[in-house]
Amino acid sequence: MPKTLRTTIIGGSNTVMEPGYLGQMLAATERQGLRLDIVENMAVGGTTSAYGLFRLKASDALDRSDLLIIEYALNDAFIYGDERRQFRHWARIYEGILRYALTRNPNLRICTLVFGARNGSWLGSVPSIDAGIHYLSEWYGTSCIDISRDLMRRFGRQVVTDPTFYSDQGHYSRPVATAMVADLAAEALVRFSQGDAWREGASVALPPAVDPDHFAEAGIIDVPTIFRAAQDAPLVEFHNRRFALTAIDIARHQLTLRLGGGKLLGVFHVSTPQTAALALTRGDAGYHCSLLKGGVRDGKFKFLAAMMPCEFLYGAELLQDVPAETFTFGRAGIDPSLKRHVAKDNVAQESAVPETAALPLMGLLYSGQCLSFAAAPRAGTAALAELPRRAAANSA
Repeated sequence: MPKTLRTTIIGGSNTVMEPGYLGQMLAATERQGLRLDIVENMAVGGTTSAYGLFRLKASDALDRSDLLIIEYALNDAFIYGDERRQFRHWARIYEGILRYALTRNPNLRICTLVFGARNGSWLGSVPSIDAGIHYLSEWYGTSCIDISRDLMRRFGRQVVTDPTFYSDQGHYSRPVATAMVADLAAEALVRFSQGDAWREGASVALPPAVDPDHFAEAGIIDVPTIFRAAQDAPLVEFHNRRFALTAIDIARHQLTLRLGGGKLLGVFHVSTPQTAALALTRGDAGYHCSLLKGGVRDGKFKFLAAMMPCEFLYGAELLQDVPAETFTFGRAGIDPSLKRHVAKDNVAQESAVPETAALPLMGLLYSGQCLSFAAAPRAGTAALAELPRRAAANSA
């Protein structure tokens, strides 16, 4: 009878694709005597490790799991790249995932899959994100399956650079390349599952943190959960065969978040053809942020779960301590004072939006302390709600 590991997965679009490597990997591991029973597959295309941290904190999946699989290396490299400041910020997020997960479930096994993009830096140099994953995995005693490296070693540069190996810049071709990836991953998972580090009750004390400013204690604001009391902010459900998402349409409201000694790390939302741009302010600086995905604009998808990384708010201050400051979130209108921001993998939106435009928000991720979180009608006047600090500062 196969050994069974209850498994939660966080990652990007390669892990979402059906058919894709994941289904092939599950079949391959089971043939070799290891059954991965999926508790939750939280993978969402176009997201980074910050989204994974948010989803783990908003769920109890870790409590019900034996194994956590992480697959963000490709997406993280696309967003954070090799620049020193961005890399250290990324490392705080990734260490935060490892440290938070092992704190919440000391018996948890963790395995990170490292995928590489077509023509990525891994083909000719040491890739920083991949190297960081190896370093932190070794530090915390977790597993790392470097698919990019294993593909190169086993099949050679000629195979991985063949035009047919990828279907586009960031996805392996189906079914042949995905099967190669699946077989390598399955072999490693089975090997790891038989090692001493995977024995029952193998939990050990956490080592000291590599970066004392890691984001394991990052807080989340799960907007649908704590915002339901505002009756005129409608709950919006999105469903298809793969996703079931819940968001709050805040188009008629302005949200105000005050943080002490921390940073806004991510805004998580749903992108639809009717999604408005977001007006986001940090102190006196204001931004017109496009939330539209190209696949939604072009009609390929009716909706997409999405995230907006917030490193752009800080520039050279990204790694510096910041005092208490205030952020506001609302629907963008025509305001030339707002700086345009189009995140990677998004497309620009016009300033003018119809009154029917929506702003479906799922949540926020932040470091530091949540001093307050409030909602008010967009027209101003009295606050709708001063949402409970305890709920807003949820980091469990």
